[in-house]
Formats: sequence, C-alpha cells, structure tokens
Amino acid sequence: MPRQKTGMAFMKEFVQGYLNGSLERLDWDLDFIHYLIKHYPKMEREDAEAAECFNFFFAERGFDHGMGLTDVDHKNHIKQCFDDFLSAEIDGFL
Repeated sequence: MPRQKTGMAFMKEFVQGYLNGSLERLDWDLDFIHYLIKHYPKMEREDAEAAECFNFFFAERGFDHGMGLTDVDHKNHIKQCFDDFLSAEIDGFL
C-alpha cells in the first residue's frame, strides 16, 4: 500500500503547483485557505514549528498581504514567501 503524503508535503506541492503554473491564481485564491485548514492539524502533529512557520509565510504573509496584487506581482510575492520558508526550513525554524 503506498504511503500517504504528509500534510506538509501536500501543502508544499500545492504552493509549487501555483508557482510552476499548473494552478491559476483563482485556484490559489479559492483553495489555499481550505487546504490549509484541512491539512494544518496533520502538519502540526508532524512538526508544530514547521506548521507554524508555514502558516506565517503563506497564510499571514502570503495570502493576507497578497490581496490586491496583480497576478504577476502575486506570483512573485508567493515565490518570495516560498524561498523564505525554504531558507527557514534549512536554517531551522527557531
């Protein structure tokens, strides 16, 4: 039986899907918060610090501050959030 993806892996793939163009801005705007709410408890059980960091970079900084941006500026903003998240992941979340 194949192993199910972790909550974090699912959410990172969702963000990468938006950044690589397989998801449109409308998909991001409509689905991001839904998927974060759905997967956050699992993410938190897996690694509470990583889940909180993801929430900060993508929900607080990415989603909330991305409202009103053009599609190009929004994608650049989310790309910066993703880069910052990956840097924090490499350096440690604390």
